[in-house]
Amino acid sequence: MTGVLLVLTNPYAYHKALDWAIEQTKETDTALKVVFAIDSDAVAAMVRELGEKGWLGQGPRRSLEASMLEGYRALAADILEEVLSLCTAAGVQVEETDVKEAPLMAYLEALLKQETRTVCLSGSESVSPAIANMSAGLKWIQED
Repeated sequence: MTGVLLVLTNPYAYHKALDWAIEQTKETDTALKVVFAIDSDAVAAMVRELGEKGWLGQGPRRSLEASMLEGYRALAADILEEVLSLCTAAGVQVEETDVKEAPLMAYLEALLKQETRTVCLSGSESVSPAIANMSAGLKWIQED
């Protein structure tokens, strides 16, 4: 595998994975690709739970879910700009940045089938059990 594709899932904790990706990219003299993945299933589950507990009706649930996703997309774009700036300061070329909105596990499975780079996933401890069977081609970095 040549190069690194860094997949971020948390807008507040990603620096360990970014540092690793920068180091690997420098060692292989390749460009870095960075994706911020928004797990649409997680947002839907959170809003659904609020509805099931009686906090939201059907209309407000749809509106809240759409608003949360819109806000998360904007936050993801800001994080990618920050990552691009940090990479530039470190002397690393970034080939591409992107925001992907999909169920995280399905996205990772598809990515691992098609990607020739090492895929580095950065996320919280809650993601760890779900990716336990995805070891081939996946570098997992748990962030605090």
